[in-house]
Amino acid sequence: MYNIKVFVVDDHAIVREGIKAMFKNAPDMELVGEAENGDETIEKLKYMSPDVILLDIVMPGINGIQLTKLIKQAYPHIQIILLSMEITGQLIGNGIGAGASGYLPKDSSKEILFEAIKKVKSGDKFFAESISEVVFDEFFKNSVRGDRRGGVGFATKISDREMEVLKLIASGKSNREVADELFISIRTVDAHRNHIMKKIDARNTADLVKYAIKNKLIELFD
Repeated sequence: MYNIKVFVVDDHAIVREGIKAMFKNAPDMELVGEAENGDETIEKLKYMSPDVILLDIVMPGINGIQLTKLIKQAYPHIQIILLSMEITGQLIGNGIGAGASGYLPKDSSKEILFEAIKKVKSGDKFFAESISEVVFDEFFKNSVRGDRRGGVGFATKISDREMEVLKLIASGKSNREVADELFISIRTVDAHRNHIMKKIDARNTADLVKYAIKNKLIELFD
C-alpha cells in the first residue's frame, strides 16, 4: 500500500515528538524524517524526497515563510503545510504567497492533520476552519473599504449569501456539506460558486485567497 511520506520541521523537540507519536500506526502515511531548523531541512532534502512537509513558521535563522519559498523553488512537487500558534491575516497571506498548500494551528487534532496531509498531497489546498474565518473576515472587512483603498469594491460584487458560500468552500467543505449547512440545494451551491468565480475571475479555491492577497485585502510582508 502506498504511504504518503511526511517530513516535520520544528525547532522544539517536544513538538516533533508529539507529531511523531501521532504517526504511530497512521493509515496510508508515514513520517520519514525531521529537522529542527531551515539549514538542516535544506541539507536533508538533498537525499530525501517527502511528499508533504509540516513546517513551523517561527524558527530561529531561516523562518518558515522563507523556507517555504526556498523549498518550492527547488522542489515544486513537495507540498507544504504551515503550522503556527499565531493566526493572523498577515502570516496566512505570507504563507500562501510563499507557496504553502495548507495552514494549521498547532493545536489541531490528529484527524484534522491527517485530513490536511491527504488533501494537499492530492493537489488541493487545506486551511483549518479557524484559518478561513480569519482570512475571509478580513476579506469582507476590507471589501467594504475597497473604493477608499483603491481596491475593487467587493462588497458591491459579492452578495451576503455568496460570501457565506465562499467562506464555507474555502474552509474545505464539499458542495454537499455547504448545502446542508445553509439549507439549500447542491444546485444552488453550484450556482453561487459559479457566480463568485466569474465575478472575481477565479478558477479554484486557492485562487479566491490569492485574489484577496493580490488586491491587498490581505497584506503581504517580506
